[in-house]
Formats: sequence, structure tokens, C-alpha cells
Amino acid sequence: MGFLDSLFKKKIEGKTAEEWYRLATSETDPEKKIEYFDKVLKLKPDFAGVWNLRGLEFVILRRYEEAIASFDKALEIRPVYPEAKYNKEDAETELRKMGVSKTKAEDQREKSIVEEAET
Repeated sequence: MGFLDSLFKKKIEGKTAEEWYRLATSETDPEKKIEYFDKVLKLKPDFAGVWNLRGLEFVILRRYEEAIASFDKALEIRPVYPEAKYNKEDAETELRKMGVSKTKAEDQREKSIVEEAET
């Protein structure tokens, strides 16, 4: 096996990046998908498409900051990547909504405490 063969056939836990990718895309559990995508990225860290897909799994889990970091990495590798740009904007919007919802919930809780104190 020559140098290039070994370079393109690197494995983690007995699987190539392509095998981990296939496992990830056939998996239904977002946590497992992220785990498999991470293995792909250990073997091929410049695979922008996997960074984007990984970000989408974080969106499903509502872990928007991690999603945005994945989309940023995809865009760093491939600056003209419309899907990653759109997905990042969507995650940022959801993160802002969560911040607004959290603020409203805190305001409501404070209002309830004040009302209880007044009675």
C-alpha cells in the first residue's frame, strides 16, 4: 500500500470517513449522527458539507450556539456555501427567539412574585 493509499484510507475504529458518513446519514438519533459526523471530521476536517450537516443536527437538538459554530466552520472552509449561510441565519434567529422567550418568562415570573407579595 503506497503513501496515497494509506492517506485516503485512514480509519477510526476500523471505519473510513466514507463509512462513518454513511452511518451518520442513515442514523435517526441526532446525538449519534453528531458522534458519527465528528468521526468523519477527524478524518476529513475540511469537509464543509459534514460541518453543515452536523450543524443541522444541533438545530434539531435546539443547541443553537453549537449549530452556529458548525455553520461558521463550514463557511470558513467554503465561503460561498448558500445552505450553510441560510442555516446559520436560521439558527441565529432561533437563538434570538429563545432569548426573547427566556426574557418574557423571567418577566412573568417576576410579575407573579410581585403580585404574590402584594396579596
